[in-house]
Amino acid sequence: MHRKKDEYLEEKMKRWVLLTKKACVMAVCAALLPGAYETARQSLLGWPRQAVQEGMIPDGLIVKKQGFETAMDVGAMSSGWNSGVGTVGSSSAAAVTSGSNTDTQTGNTVNAAAQSSNSSGNGSSPRVIRSGSRSDVKEGPGKEWDAVMTVATPITGYLGGSKLTLLANQTNTQMLSVLVETNNGRMIMIDGGTEGDSGHLVESLLARGGHVDAWLITHPHSDHVGALKDILTHPEYGVTIGNIYYSFQYQGWYQDNEAYRADLVGELVNAFQILPPQALHGDIVKGQEIQVDNVKITVMNQPYLFSTNSINNSSVAYMLDINGKKALFLGDMGEEAGKQLIADNSPENLKCDIVQMAHHGQDGVGFEVYKILSPQICLWGAPGWLWNNDSGSGVDSGNWKTIETRKWMAQLGVPYHLCIKDGDQVIQ
Repeated sequence: MHRKKDEYLEEKMKRWVLLTKKACVMAVCAALLPGAYETARQSLLGWPRQAVQEGMIPDGLIVKKQGFETAMDVGAMSSGWNSGVGTVGSSSAAAVTSGSNTDTQTGNTVNAAAQSSNSSGNGSSPRVIRSGSRSDVKEGPGKEWDAVMTVATPITGYLGGSKLTLLANQTNTQMLSVLVETNNGRMIMIDGGTEGDSGHLVESLLARGGHVDAWLITHPHSDHVGALKDILTHPEYGVTIGNIYYSFQYQGWYQDNEAYRADLVGELVNAFQILPPQALHGDIVKGQEIQVDNVKITVMNQPYLFSTNSINNSSVAYMLDINGKKALFLGDMGEEAGKQLIADNSPENLKCDIVQMAHHGQDGVGFEVYKILSPQICLWGAPGWLWNNDSGSGVDSGNWKTIETRKWMAQLGVPYHLCIKDGDQVIQ
């Protein structure tokens, strides 16, 4: 009995001595290193717990998303848009036109320019909300902006009878697969995704007749052309292709710059041989125009051959004019290729309504490129982990730059964002 009491008192004394030592360390920090006082207190005592970020956001802009609160454009919300939590293919589609949005519930027209404006400019009374998302202060564009969120309802009344589908990934990797249907149902494909995405792509194509009039390749990486190679080597799938447009370098260039991926290029070129020679257009040039029904495709560049990020930077960009709406596909262009693209083309020729985010929305072209493009809609080929820069430890725990790019888009006021993490995405 006395022994247990002595042990208890001894343990209590040890805790008291430990706390006294910690208090002495804090006192020294406070006296000698005032700026480090808070850090020392939290690391030694674990209190007070770091408060989540606070921000002033109007009541009308609050929406629950992925476990934390964020802001969303009030005009978009009134039009039936959501933050990506709705199911794909929902019957509540938003009506979008070039100049305004029509509220599907009230019939009121909301000016698109007002929708994309900074929320701090409206007159509604703000309130403080708490956000659990990480928002480190960084230098450069977008540092003071909240990252944009996605919508998951189809965009209708936008392409004048044509249809664009951003096909979702079927594996856990980033990819790009875009299907464009003309007014008369003819099909144009951009890239196609990985070999693991082939089944969903084949199913989508066969449901629309199975014949692709024009297949556009941005660059030969497996997350862009893996599915195409699989389709070409399996004619029994039933998909037929009229024309393939691309611009590859000689095999040795890929071997010199990215040896571990070079074999794919040779395999893809070999797979091309199933098609007649007249179907292969490996000699496309900048300014070349390709007409498929009502859709005009313009090749925006020859491949740029940089010594850094070589294969991504060699992406060919395509501008599709779909009944007056322009959609630009950048492939995996990096910062170097982006700078060259805006040097080689006038701002008027680059301005677009829809843009495919370069390199899946991270570490692609720079802020100035997107500023010149001035899109209304962004297409993101990013799975959930990449969209959230989540390396496994939560939002913004990775080294990818997706959050940074999303903040750029917020600063530029781009109102609509479609992402493969939410399933197949439709603009029509």
